[in-house]
Amino acid sequence: MAFFSENSSTRRLILLFTSISVLLVGASIASLLYLNYTMNKLSDSLYSDVYQNSELILNADRDLYQAAIALQTSVSSNITAEQRSVLSQEFEDNNAQAQQRISTASYNLDAVTIPYNGMKQSEQLLNALRAELKQFGISLEQWKEGGREVISERAQSGWNPDSFSLLALHTELNEVRSTLDNAEELIDSYARQVLLEFKNLKSSMFGVYSLFLFLLVLVIIYLCRRLISLQNEMLEEKSLYQLIGETMSDFIILTDPNGLILYASPSHTSVLGYVPSKGAPLSNYIREAEISWAKLKSVVQSTPRMSELRMRSSEGHWVWLETKVTPISGSRAFPAQFMLVSREITQRKQYEERLHKLAFYDHLTAIPNRAHFKMYMENLISQPEERRQEIALALLDCDRFKQLNDTLGHLAGDEFLQLLSRELQQTVKGSGQAFRIGGDEFAVVLHRFTNPEMLDEMLQRLLQLFNKSWSVNKGSSFHTSASIGVALYPQHGSSINELLRAADLAMYRSKNHGGNEANLYSLTVDEPYTNQPKG
Repeated sequence: MAFFSENSSTRRLILLFTSISVLLVGASIASLLYLNYTMNKLSDSLYSDVYQNSELILNADRDLYQAAIALQTSVSSNITAEQRSVLSQEFEDNNAQAQQRISTASYNLDAVTIPYNGMKQSEQLLNALRAELKQFGISLEQWKEGGREVISERAQSGWNPDSFSLLALHTELNEVRSTLDNAEELIDSYARQVLLEFKNLKSSMFGVYSLFLFLLVLVIIYLCRRLISLQNEMLEEKSLYQLIGETMSDFIILTDPNGLILYASPSHTSVLGYVPSKGAPLSNYIREAEISWAKLKSVVQSTPRMSELRMRSSEGHWVWLETKVTPISGSRAFPAQFMLVSREITQRKQYEERLHKLAFYDHLTAIPNRAHFKMYMENLISQPEERRQEIALALLDCDRFKQLNDTLGHLAGDEFLQLLSRELQQTVKGSGQAFRIGGDEFAVVLHRFTNPEMLDEMLQRLLQLFNKSWSVNKGSSFHTSASIGVALYPQHGSSINELLRAADLAMYRSKNHGGNEANLYSLTVDEPYTNQPKG
């Protein structure tokens, strides 16, 4: 059944890949048609621009013709001065309009850009056309100056018509109009050349695109065959994994890159009472789900690593597993799968936990002991300067504790220490940590205060905790108080021993004053009592 299921998966994958291939071919053909449409549209646009500029040149030629007629009429002997003035203005207007049309055509042609670098002949014709229109401006100025001079002489009294000849003006006019004729021929040649070069370019691009499309089809066929081959290899590997997983006593889980379980070995039943479900997230079964999955992700580009995970059994308790996490490469950058090979270490973890408690927790009160205190302080003091906080070390000594042991016995004293330790932990919770460092002596490390008032408030709470009656030894009442000495880091010491010494001296001063008092270490007050024994 598993083989047929994998086979069906392969067929679906091939069908999906074929569909994508058909879409790619369709997109390529659509791109080819769009390219053809774009080139035709661009060709039509260029031709339209050429046609508009050709119309401007023809209209400019007509304007010159009208200017020449106005000039010739203005020098006639049978017109009035008023008519001559009108004809002179008509001469100027027609020349100005011709110049405006050619300026517009020149501006349009200057804005024309050759869309492809290979259209060299079109570019040469366009440059020649621009030069011809520039020459037109020079010839036009000469023609206008000559015409104005004739009109000005004609307006003077005593003008002799026999001395006037239009031959020179006609020559200048012919030069101006010849530049327009040349421009018309060039613009016509440019239009034909653009169409020819676009046609050749389109044929070349169609040939290249057709070849590309053919190669794409060949690549798709090759990839399909390669995909089938790789899929068969993966099926063989999965069958091998399953065979190994079912025969090994270790617990094996195979996941995808997203943490979904692909395979879980039957050996999980012996410890967990069930086999993790295929397709379920691995985080559903791991106690430290987020941390553990981050560990899995961290081995994507590294060597296999060992991790310790906890999984819930069918009975509800947590089972510790030592797990080797190995990425199974699917590509150069990311693994296709993760393999987790685990063995149970619950008893070892319980033993380690017992050793940890024996080493760092007081066996009578269950609160952290002197070794834990030293490690805690070293961690705070060794913080980087930008993260370092002000630290207050308070040493607390129970007043009249020896009287309790002498009157009610050591069992009552032990019971009192247990009650006191629990309440002490609750009192400093959120502000620091309490430790039993020996006998009836406790240390409280405070490092979450921002001003002296907060520290004073916490010390008053500690005094109030001690200064009350306790019920011990099945109803016996015992009243106690505390002598507290406080040292600040780094003001009173830069090491643990220096801070302990300063706090101890301040505590001695509190005891010397009768107890039930908290004092901050002072160099001038406490140092004279350095060698005096505590009462």
